[in-house]
Formats: sequence, C-alpha cells, structure tokens
Amino acid sequence: MKSHTVTVPFPIPRIRIRAFRLAELAMLLFFGLVMGLPLFFLFTGSFNLSAPGKEAVYGIENWVRAFADRGTLNALWMSFLLSMVRLIPAMILAVIVAWLIARTDMPGGKTIEFLCWFAYFIPDLPLILAWILLLDLNFGFLNTLARSLPFVDGPVFNPYSFWGIVWVHTSAGGIWFKVMLLAPIFRRMGAALEEAARVAGANTPTMLWRITLPLLSPMILAIAVLSFIRGIQSFNTELLLGTPVKIYVYSTRIYDYLQQEPPAYGEATALGSVFLLVLVVLLFFYWRYLSGKRKFTVVTGQGYSTVRVKLGKGKYVALGGCILYFAVMMALPLVFLVIGSFMRRYGFFHLESPFTLDHWQRLFADPIFLVSLKNSLIIATVTALGGILLYSSVAYLLVSRRLLAGPVLETLCWLPHILPGILLSLGVLWLFLSTPLRAILYGTVWGIALALIIGDSPVTTQAFKAGLLQLGSDFEEAARVTGASWWYSYRRILLPLLVPIAAAVGLINFGSALTSISTPVLLYSHQSRPLSILLLEYSFTGELERGAALGLLITVIISLMVLVGRKLGLQLTRT
Repeated sequence: MKSHTVTVPFPIPRIRIRAFRLAELAMLLFFGLVMGLPLFFLFTGSFNLSAPGKEAVYGIENWVRAFADRGTLNALWMSFLLSMVRLIPAMILAVIVAWLIARTDMPGGKTIEFLCWFAYFIPDLPLILAWILLLDLNFGFLNTLARSLPFVDGPVFNPYSFWGIVWVHTSAGGIWFKVMLLAPIFRRMGAALEEAARVAGANTPTMLWRITLPLLSPMILAIAVLSFIRGIQSFNTELLLGTPVKIYVYSTRIYDYLQQEPPAYGEATALGSVFLLVLVVLLFFYWRYLSGKRKFTVVTGQGYSTVRVKLGKGKYVALGGCILYFAVMMALPLVFLVIGSFMRRYGFFHLESPFTLDHWQRLFADPIFLVSLKNSLIIATVTALGGILLYSSVAYLLVSRRLLAGPVLETLCWLPHILPGILLSLGVLWLFLSTPLRAILYGTVWGIALALIIGDSPVTTQAFKAGLLQLGSDFEEAARVTGASWWYSYRRILLPLLVPIAAAVGLINFGSALTSISTPVLLYSHQSRPLSILLLEYSFTGELERGAALGLLITVIISLMVLVGRKLGLQLTRT
C-alpha cells in the first residue's frame, strides 16, 4: 500500500477554533469599518447635498455642478495624459537599466541598484524645490546661465508647464521604483531560451527583443499598470508646479474644492467617486487581460542564468549612461537643495553676500517647527508599529488557510492599493465627519496615523505573508506542547523570527509617513501639522529658503534611515 504525505497547513491544527473565529470576525469588522466605510461615505457623500454632520439630503446636484465645470473634465484628462506621457519613457529606461544590472557584465551593477533604492526613499517635495531653484523663469540657475549666451534672450526652461511637470516628476519618481521591481525579475529568469537564441546566432538586441521581453511581458505589464496608477496618484509636483499656471489634475482639483470657503465637499466627493470608478474599470480589464494570457515560465529547474551577456567595451558606455542619469536626475537637484538652504535669497546668486545660516537658525528656533517635528515623529512611529502589529496578525490569519472569509479579508487589505492618497484622505475625512469619530480623531495625529496605516495595508500584509510562508510549524508546535497559548507563541516565537521583515517594513512605513502629503493634507489641524505639511506651507508662502532647509533636513533623516536599515537588515539576515 502506498503511503501518502499530508502537508499540514500553517499554523498547527491544535489552535482553538473558537478563538480563531473570534479573531477572524474581529479583523473583518475592523477592516470593514476602516476600509469599507470610507469608500461608502465617499460614494454616498457625493449625493449628499448637506454639509457633513448635518441631516442628509440626497440628490445629483453635486455631480451636475462638478461636471458642468469644464475644469473638472480637463483635470481628469490631464491626470491620465500626464501619467501616460511620464510612463512610456520611464518604463523603457527602467527595463534597460534593470536588464543591464541583472543580465549583463556591466560593472557596478549592485551600486547602481543600491542608488535606485536610495533615490526611491528621498522625498519628492524637497527635490521639487531644488528644481524650482534650477529652472525658475526669473531666478533659475540654468536659465541664468542660458541668458549669458549671446543668442538667448529669455528663459529656456519653464518648470511651470506641462513638460516641466513631466520632467520634475520623472526626476523625483523616475525609474527608481520600476528598477527595484524589475531587477529581481530579470535576475530570476531562466537562461535556457536565451542560450538557445545565442546558439542560433541571434545578437544581443534580437535576443532581448524576441526572447527576454516577451517572456517577461506579463510582469512588465503588471509593473507598468502599477506605475500608471502611482502616476495618477501624483499630487505634490502638480500642486506646486501646476497650480500657479492653472494646470490641474484630479487630485489638485479635489484639494482646490476643499480649500474654498465654504468647502465644496459634494463636488469633491463626486469627482473622487467618478475617478475611483474609472480606476476599478481599468483594473478589471487589466485582470481580465492577464487571466486570458497563457502562462510564461521564467524560473525553471535548470537554474538561473550564470552566463551574463557580454557587452564588450559597451559595458563602460552603459555604466557611464547610468551614472549620468543618476547625476542629472538625483545628484544635481540634491546639490542645489543644499545650496538653496544656505542662500540669503533663494535663487539670487549675484548678491554681494548670497549665503547665510539665518534660515537654519530661524527654522530650529521656530516653535511651529518643533511642534511639527514632534507630530511627525509620533505619526511615523505609530504608523510603523501599528502596521507591524496589525498586518503581521492579518498575514498570520491569511496564511493559516482556516479563514471562512479569507478572500473577503484579503480583498479589503488590497483596497488601498487602488486608492490614491488624496482619495483615501477624502474618504477618511468623510468617515470622521459623519460619525462620532469626529470628536476623537478629526484633526489629530492619531487620525492621520490611522489613515496612513490603512494606506500601508497592501505592501505590509504581502511582506508578512511572504515571510510566514517560509516558516514551518515546528517552533509553534513545540510551544503548544509546553502549554503556551496562541498569543504567547505568536508573540514570543513567530514575531522574533519575522524581525528582519518587520524591521524593513517598519522603516519603509516610517519614512513614508514622514514624507506623505496627499494623505494628511485633508486631515491635519494646526495642532497636528506634520513636517511635510509645514514644508508645503513654506512653499506656498514663498519661504523657499526655509523650505529648502526643512526639505534638506527631512532628506537627511530619510537617508540615514535607509543606511541604518540596510546595515541592520544585513546583520539580521546573517544571524
């Protein structure tokens, strides 16, 4: 008689079903409230003709007023146009750079990949201020240099334009995120078909075009769709560079509605609701497209490729191109951000004594800065720790495969993935204003932290799921044999084993909370203002010198976090 091996799902079956069901019910109720209710209030609020907190009167006047305004339709169109125009060249460059890092003999590939990770964590608002210093029509350094040429009469560069927004956004967001996702995919791809193409006499461009890219097309498409959605979510660049010249996208249009007196909540929620519906339709067709495609196998039992494509002398050209791109898109604005923070008048290099320390001294002496720093540290710490505790528990329940409503819970965890920060902020705002939570969370650091924790759900949950799937049930089983409870074994056995993942996720969420603008921009008050909003206010009020100093300070904090996190991650991995 043949013996069969039964694989016991993680965790062990001895866990008490009643306690497990209570945990499942608690998670479903919690996520239904914090993720489902904001969407519900966002959609129903678009038909509510009364102010938040008043007796509801429903009608379609909000939709009529919003879409009777030609600016609303233009803002929707501009959102898609900007995202698409930025996406195409960025994806091409990201695919090339990832291929050079993972599949060729280009020297310095690991350094280039680390620089992409480093650049990804640099907040975009300080970089926007740096590009203003470089490209402004009146005092921009590059325009000043151009005017010194005999054949140039006026400014050459204009950041306050469609192409200026595209350029600055490409510099701040650029290819970093895409390379981070694409490089491991290229690295894991099996080499059998590529080697067969080489044997058949195909040159490198032919092999890349006919073999490599078609094999990876589903993953490349997935990253392109994700990048497109991230591009649509963009808020900071369009707010600073587009608003002065009346170039609006949907997010800045929503912000504009809510800055009116009185705030136009109905029109804002109508615009947010229709945009959410458009995103759902796009994702539906994307998933339908992928489900109809045949499967592509890129990792086989033959192992990974150990033979890299030899570029010959071209490898130094490729390395030089990567370094040049990083220097122009990242190093140049960072250098001028440092210079701008010490300038007596932002952009005026011709003054007799152009540099000073006054802006730094006034920044550190400003009580508003100290309060904002305290608020940011509280928000970022609560976001990081809350995300670790909450989503590690959710991942535990999902991996156990004992949930009756597992797909529902996982769907709720993925909801923030399709919600741009400004829409999430608007949904949470309606939740606060329309419920008793108004007295507890509205305008507080805790309300901002809750919104940020909700936004971190997809990435954090999936990271912990991946870590838990790699653990066997032996450790927890031993703890249960000795009489340990589920909570004790989870807290003392599983969480310590997940420390490397928890540290990485915590640092990412901490940095994201420290620099986020689109999520807290509708939720903060004067008492709960974080550093990112203070930086935005400096930019609006023309205090660019102090804004550059604050932006540089935030950048230094994030950079130190990345370096410490990388070193800590390496140590934890070795142990």
